[in-house]
Amino acid sequence: MLSDQALRGAPIREGQLWHLSSEEKVDPVHVFLHVNGFRFQSDGQEVAVAVSPFTLVRNCKFQSTYPSLDISDFKIFKVSLFAQGACYYFGVRGQDALKAEEERSRWVLDISRAMRLVTQSLFPPFAIRCDPLEGREVTKSRLLAGFLVHFDDCFTASVLYCELHAQTQDHARLILYEDESCLQLLSEIYVTERSICCEKIGINCSCFSVEDHQFSARTLAERKLWLRAISNLKVKLQNAAPAPTEAETCHYRAAIKEHAEKIQTEEGRLKTDALLQKAEVHRWQDQGRDSLGALPSPPSPWDLRLWDKSPRRVGPRAPWGCHLAGCPCYASGRRGK
Repeated sequence: MLSDQALRGAPIREGQLWHLSSEEKVDPVHVFLHVNGFRFQSDGQEVAVAVSPFTLVRNCKFQSTYPSLDISDFKIFKVSLFAQGACYYFGVRGQDALKAEEERSRWVLDISRAMRLVTQSLFPPFAIRCDPLEGREVTKSRLLAGFLVHFDDCFTASVLYCELHAQTQDHARLILYEDESCLQLLSEIYVTERSICCEKIGINCSCFSVEDHQFSARTLAERKLWLRAISNLKVKLQNAAPAPTEAETCHYRAAIKEHAEKIQTEEGRLKTDALLQKAEVHRWQDQGRDSLGALPSPPSPWDLRLWDKSPRRVGPRAPWGCHLAGCPCYASGRRGK
């Protein structure tokens, strides 16, 4: 996911913008938009930025003015590579505020389309599924399954097959597999009533997070489907609902299928190879499940009581947390024993 990858093909759009830098400088720049990123000249050097699935674009405002220039009449937007901590601010300026607003909207929409193209180029053809696989007992309580892009670290992302399961006792599970055969289980994420699950705010952004894990769905509609299904499970957990019966599980699946059938995807329309370079070493394959240690155990009532007594925490204790070296929760010491 490094932003220094080569930009593809001829520019699909170019135009004059203002670049607002962190040094409180505002410079006119000529920006070229490509199918997988953008470039512009700054201080005599060309800056080229390749985007990834974990990039967003949105309108924004600055509360203060720059010392050398009043930017109150600028229509500003930002391109945020949030997973890598980088952000680029651009402005549109014109005597006519309405025309400047329209120009900004066109830039934001065009950049968001390029980001969507990069994201969708990584997915294999697939359809959202709700029914379990025949002969695979591990998928018996499946509610929703499909491919998602998983943020591994600042350098790499993986396209994993993810499967959401109905709640049992005080948690639900999101299981990560290598592919849709569900033969190679890579890890599990436990969802409790206190789990933090949220979306990223951006134009046509399909990113969301479950605890410390960042995901990107194939489309905005699929992101909404995943978050709605997880949210419904959290409501059941908050109300201490028992594990669903087989009949209830079938009813849940039918409700999810109804929404899934309404989703209009870009499957079959995209004719391009992956717009990100393939990593030389696949982190999941390189380490393997054995080197990651045993899969985490679900939270206990004692863990949740400890959470209530600790005002410094922003989420439940996570002794069941991720065991993956390289993940943010592992690096911060919040991994399981």
